[in-house]
Amino acid sequence: MSDSPAPPVPPDDAGAEAARQLRFAHQKLAAHAENTPLIVIEWDRETRVSRWNAQAERVFGWTAAEVLGKGLLEWKFVHEDNRELAHQIASDRQAGSAARRVVVTPNYTKGGGLVWCEWYTSVLFDDAGNLISTLSLALDVTPYRATAEELEHSRARLRAALDGAKMLAWDMDLTTNTWETTIDISDFYGVPHGPDYSNPELALNAVHPDDLALVTAGRQRAIETGEPMQYEFRGRAPAADGFPRWFSTRGQVLRDTTGKAVRIIAVTSDITEHKRAEEQREALNRQLRDAAKWESLGVLAGGVAHDFNNILTVVLGSANLARRGLPANSSAAAYLDQIEQSCRRAAEVCRQMLSYAGRNLGGAARIDLTPLVRESAPLLAGPAAPHNVRYELAHDLPLTHADSAQVRQVLVNLVTNSAEALAGASGEIVVRTYPAEIPTGMPDGTFHLAPAPGRYACLAVSDTGPGVSAEVRGRMFDPFYSTKFTGRGLGLAAVLGIVRAHKGGIRVESAPGVGTTVTVYWPGPVEQVASVPAANPSSSRATNAALVIDDEMFVREVTASTLEELGFTAILAADGASGIEQFHRNRDAIKVAVIDVMMPGVTGDQVLKTLRLFAPQLPAILVSGFTDKRIVTAEFGAHTEFLQKPFHPEDLMNIVRRLTEEKG
Repeated sequence: MSDSPAPPVPPDDAGAEAARQLRFAHQKLAAHAENTPLIVIEWDRETRVSRWNAQAERVFGWTAAEVLGKGLLEWKFVHEDNRELAHQIASDRQAGSAARRVVVTPNYTKGGGLVWCEWYTSVLFDDAGNLISTLSLALDVTPYRATAEELEHSRARLRAALDGAKMLAWDMDLTTNTWETTIDISDFYGVPHGPDYSNPELALNAVHPDDLALVTAGRQRAIETGEPMQYEFRGRAPAADGFPRWFSTRGQVLRDTTGKAVRIIAVTSDITEHKRAEEQREALNRQLRDAAKWESLGVLAGGVAHDFNNILTVVLGSANLARRGLPANSSAAAYLDQIEQSCRRAAEVCRQMLSYAGRNLGGAARIDLTPLVRESAPLLAGPAAPHNVRYELAHDLPLTHADSAQVRQVLVNLVTNSAEALAGASGEIVVRTYPAEIPTGMPDGTFHLAPAPGRYACLAVSDTGPGVSAEVRGRMFDPFYSTKFTGRGLGLAAVLGIVRAHKGGIRVESAPGVGTTVTVYWPGPVEQVASVPAANPSSSRATNAALVIDDEMFVREVTASTLEELGFTAILAADGASGIEQFHRNRDAIKVAVIDVMMPGVTGDQVLKTLRLFAPQLPAILVSGFTDKRIVTAEFGAHTEFLQKPFHPEDLMNIVRRLTEEKG
């Protein structure tokens, strides 16, 4: 092989070869430009079209012959919204300040349609910095644009649906500790917009501090175990009405091929209204349970008191009759005194039981709470001692229809309870009266006895004692319940019965360390009922028959003996039907009737209604252990009085004298 150099190419042949290669390169470039799926458009220094490839013709519709040599804005190619952008790009090219640019714009087609293109523009300058040409490569992204718009519409619909359902969807990247959310965190949780909630850790500031550990533990447990993530928590900001805002999170942890947790996909729901309804439902169920309990206990207490009153009536009447037969200096008189005193104490227990049962509404009338409380101040000095009682009494209270004696009993019992709560320590008791309006809707959970919607006169007793827990609040009106010593009676239980009988409400506000306030809601007045005017006792004696109707044999006999002392002949009946029959047999002779209200079968008030059909002015005495005088005053009016069991024979005699004198 020879090492001699190759003979040089003649100059003419070298130039021809270079020209051939240049033409070949141009041909290759032109072929590539025509066959590429990209739109290729070249612009000269005056921004006139100098190249327009086949893809440009396919996308826009114009042929190269139609557009070559035309300026950018000389035909309807640039969308109106982008004309300013086109001028800016041209100016930047002339100034040499925009060598490359990427934009996405809509462009018109020959047929007037719109095509979205992603433009990649490159500018070529000579050595002197003068613009030579601009090459624009574009990709028709119309299908992708439509898909992206549909995806955005879907996302918007999803956001609207989640927002309407009070739900927040979120995607948390555990590797970068970042997340994406469908709606603004601040708006969803109702917290200020200050912190950067795009950081998941900072977003925990929206969680109530007491529930923060629960939230972090719920996430960590799902990451470690692979179980679905679910937990409920409270937000830091409460609802507008002060009720806690509650949220529920449900989600799943995603893992890579190695099993490492990389993402959390979850939805957090605002369940405040659900929790509110749940609490209201529980409050209603609790009220229904309490109502059933109080009703059962009330029926039991009322039944026991009724039977006990019948027994006491017999004992008290027998003792009184026995006394009448004793010599003036008999030593047995002292024992009979003790019997009568014991009967009266037992009768007071019965009255407390009837108050607890809600069946002891006696002399109800229209009253103003404020004067009543002011007049009762001397009665409170003893129960409140040694503590001071401060009064805050309103002057614009609605009148309430109530038994003033029972209102005083409620006041004394509440003040006594507050004094015992202070337990000798320094403190103050405050008695307040004020008007209140209960709107339609479920009362909150602080009501022990929920009042109906309406206007009320309120009596509130507060103390600065240690307060009580929710558990104690739930039992403080139970009979004989006490947290300080063995229960001694029916104090607060009687309060509950009295208020229930008046169709009022009771609210208890207390917590350990903050004292206690018990508020009684006395309802506004109902139609005032007329009272029966009392006549002065008379010593006149009747000499005709008296009808005695009572299902208790001993009560009938004691009553008969008392009436016989007044000169009556007693006609006895053991039930209502027999009493009506006896009345018809002896109608002309019967001058007065003594009728027990609570009898099986035909009740006493039904008996009296029947008798009054035939004798409208027949004097009658309704007797019962349930001291509801409204039965008498509202339904029977004149010639009728009420006598509570147990009664002293002298009381019966006085009423009989008064009624027969009125009739005569």
